Amino acid sequence: MMNSVRLKQLAICCVATGSIFAIASHSALAHTRLEIPVVVEGTTNGHAQVGKVINQVVISHGCPDIAPGTQRQATYGTSVVFPNAVSYSPVIGINSGSGTIYSAKPASDFYSPLAGIGLIIRSGGPWRPHNVKVDPLGNVDGFWAGGDYYDQTISTPVNVPFYTHAMTINSKSCARSVTFVLAIADFCTIAVPSTTAKDHEVLYWSPIPNFSGVPGSPFGTPAGDPARKIPIGPAYSKYDGYQDVAHTIPGDGWNSPATLTVTRNLAKNPLPAGCDGNGGAGDDVYVYPSADQINKELPVWSKPDQTGTNYWQ
Repeated sequence: MMNSVRLKQLAICCVATGSIFAIASHSALAHTRLEIPVVVEGTTNGHAQVGKVINQVVISHGCPDIAPGTQRQATYGTSVVFPNAVSYSPVIGINSGSGTIYSAKPASDFYSPLAGIGLIIRSGGPWRPHNVKVDPLGNVDGFWAGGDYYDQTISTPVNVPFYTHAMTINSKSCARSVTFVLAIADFCTIAVPSTTAKDHEVLYWSPIPNFSGVPGSPFGTPAGDPARKIPIGPAYSKYDGYQDVAHTIPGDGWNSPATLTVTRNLAKNPLPAGCDGNGGAGDDVYVYPSADQINKELPVWSKPDQTGTNYWQ
């Protein structure tokens, strides 16, 4: 069982220090990922509720300690955002076999629903304080949870249960898969705002749409990182993640986001005639949340619509 050190009442604590929470997942690379990263369109897994799929964000480790070679810090919380194509304009890329290329086609050409993809399960999670995130129309775009320090150096990953909508791929599209790229922030302290936070305080698993044709790309940092093929360039959002206070060196989770891939049910939803992507197997579609959505919804507020008490931004 994970060692939990209960803090003061969350709201009081956060108002006093001006900070907050985040969400995450797991993988063989020990990063924040989804427990189930691939699902077939229209299916329901794990329970009898129609139209929902049970999943978990798996936070595999905390933030690195400041002293090299020392154990990682405990995780305090998480914030998760799924792409929304109703109130925002996601960045969409299509890979037909020769690399991913930006597409200006509307999201409705590829999948539905266009929002309301991820919803936290309100019981059984590691953190009692939590809430959903909604857009101006009330569509649920994600969630946050936090309020305890979990020492993962002596225990297991932190699993945050949530539902995803049973997505459907547009029957008229040539998509064989649609991958939703998430924006996630895992918090190890509530004392540092995003403007100065580095990996030691907040680990961002940031979506960076650096593929051909994306307006404003290539995105990068002032210093870049040739070893990781991260260019010198402008930030994508306010929450890309950095190793340093000055925000010049890309962080550990820069362009290393968690993803949810929905595959086409070819038996019930065959490809239309004439689809020649990937040798006739269909196109792979990638959906990134817009920078505007990330900037507005990744911060943590007491109310779902980004109002009320601001805990962290």
